[in-house]
Amino acid sequence: MPEQKFYDTQPTGENHEVDYKDPTDVEEIEEAIKFGVIDPLTQKYALWVRTKMWRRHVREAIARISEYSSVLFNRIKEIAENTEKRQTQVEQRQTQIEEQFRAVQQNATVDSELINARNSDLYGKFPVLDDRLENMEQLLVKFLPIGFDVTIDHALGVQPEVNVRTWTHGIGVMNLGTEPTGLFGGSASQSIPCQVTHIGANESIVSLPVEYKNEAELVMLDELHYMIIDEENVRSIIFELRK
Repeated sequence: MPEQKFYDTQPTGENHEVDYKDPTDVEEIEEAIKFGVIDPLTQKYALWVRTKMWRRHVREAIARISEYSSVLFNRIKEIAENTEKRQTQVEQRQTQIEEQFRAVQQNATVDSELINARNSDLYGKFPVLDDRLENMEQLLVKFLPIGFDVTIDHALGVQPEVNVRTWTHGIGVMNLGTEPTGLFGGSASQSIPCQVTHIGANESIVSLPVEYKNEAELVMLDELHYMIIDEENVRSIIFELRK
């Protein structure tokens, strides 16, 4: 049997069209690989791909890399699932402890005025006073127009009325068709409470509830419409001006 030699061949196109366009050598090994932790099996298979002479050996090395990648993926997946289960159990225990603590607070309180302060004519009874205060704070955060100021340099020469609306999962925040079920094209818009302070006839400061605070840039759509696209919260906020 004649001696077999290894040649670095180029595609001939005899069996099928091949379009190799980059004749340059590969770059130096990236630092993430050079200084990263690579397990022995991966190192061995990578060495095989680089050094094996015969095609069937190279194919086998690539196949083993694929199979071993699947093994690693499923191992990581199993660890992640177990961690998620344990996290859920911890959260459930934490919730139980908090409920038990609130029950202790509720039963330990003897001050009749404090007990009476737990209840609201509008929002019902709360186990402890802190729950009612938290509820009030959430309402303030969402509906009191304080905490987020937006300056609009409109140059209209008048002090306009300003209407503010918001919606989530709309076009511009995420691609059409990738929204959660039932939110195709975005949620229904809703008004945001606002307070407007006019600085002369060409500038207005619109104060919104702190719930809507973000670092996104205000974009001018036209002279009467401005928008903030809050990608972090998947939310759009539009400012409509009326002369």
